[in-house]
Amino acid sequence: MARADFTTASYKPLPVKWYNQLLKNRETKPLNFDNLLKKARNRTGLKDLGSDFWDEPLSVLLQSINTEAALSPFGRFMMSEKLTGQLENRLWVTHWLKKYPEILEAEILPIYLITGLQRTGTTKLQRLLSQQQGARGLRSWEALYPAPIKTGDETKKRKDKTKMNARALKIISPGFFAIHPIKFDAPEEDVLLLDLHFMSTSMEAIARVPTYSTWLENTDQTPAYFFEKKLLKLLQWQKSGKYWVLKSPHHLEFIDDYKKVFPDAKMIWTHREIDKVVPSFINMIYHSRFVFSDDTSANEVRDHWMRKMQRMTVNGANYAEKHPGTFTHIEYDDFLKNEVDVLSGILGMEKNKINIRQEPYSSSHHYKLDDFDLSKEELENYFNRYLDFKQKLNSTKK
Repeated sequence: MARADFTTASYKPLPVKWYNQLLKNRETKPLNFDNLLKKARNRTGLKDLGSDFWDEPLSVLLQSINTEAALSPFGRFMMSEKLTGQLENRLWVTHWLKKYPEILEAEILPIYLITGLQRTGTTKLQRLLSQQQGARGLRSWEALYPAPIKTGDETKKRKDKTKMNARALKIISPGFFAIHPIKFDAPEEDVLLLDLHFMSTSMEAIARVPTYSTWLENTDQTPAYFFEKKLLKLLQWQKSGKYWVLKSPHHLEFIDDYKKVFPDAKMIWTHREIDKVVPSFINMIYHSRFVFSDDTSANEVRDHWMRKMQRMTVNGANYAEKHPGTFTHIEYDDFLKNEVDVLSGILGMEKNKINIRQEPYSSSHHYKLDDFDLSKEELENYFNRYLDFKQKLNSTKK
């Protein structure tokens, strides 16, 4: 059995413990699409989710949450608020796109997309690329609230809501926040934009939803990516730039569909030793799951995400071999040693024009392979397809 740090991951502040204790035996109604939508409409005063809204993703997700996620009472409250908020955002997006149809007539900015396994330096690379002249990064508050809210200083409202979310997470799960600090104005993953179409692996990071996961893996992702394209146009309408800097490991799993919608995106794949990546990420997810459920198994988190990560690397390697030249490959250690060289190579800029401003980023993260009953040999066997692919990459560099 896995021996991950249960004490740190399962920590709850006293008010949350009391809330869960008070309501743990109370019968609760399943989360319901109609109720969530009614609440979102009442809060916004808006009705239209858009002609491209598809109810199946949210319906499958809700069924999976209600039957498999084992949410705590507080986790259920937060999940309800999260999903309602996503519907609210969707309503606001539709409102602005209908009011200003010229938004969708604009050409999307060129895209630099960073992908690869989690914990391979994607965040640092995204933040440094976003500092360069002309870069249009996706900030946390924009990823969570991409559409203007029709109240006073709406930009300040969106920023304040994101700050409040970050503060709440730090209080509710200081262990997770120590592993993955969140800043309201720092670049964030664009997978959060896919949350508004309810087709996103981010849900698998916070809850046990295997039925939804299987459905997502076997469903065409292009509708979600076409919706993301609309969101990017809405965001660049609010603040433009010369090119987007986006990142998410999610896209490696669905690379074929991503490239159908964004064929000209310049792809960057980050790599790191697999025995560093896997325990680091699984430990982070283990902490994340406890925010919503007290019934979290380290073994289940390990098995689910090992399979997901294998799928991501196999899909990515297959696509790369079928379409040579698609990716710029970045090794984690090389990047840390030669940041300017790496950025210069990606952007095709002279080194003296690269701007490096190191931002404070404090992460306290302790993990070992045997925390999850894993060995380096097991990982090498499990990820043999990916490691063979990497070996071929390295041999071509010599």
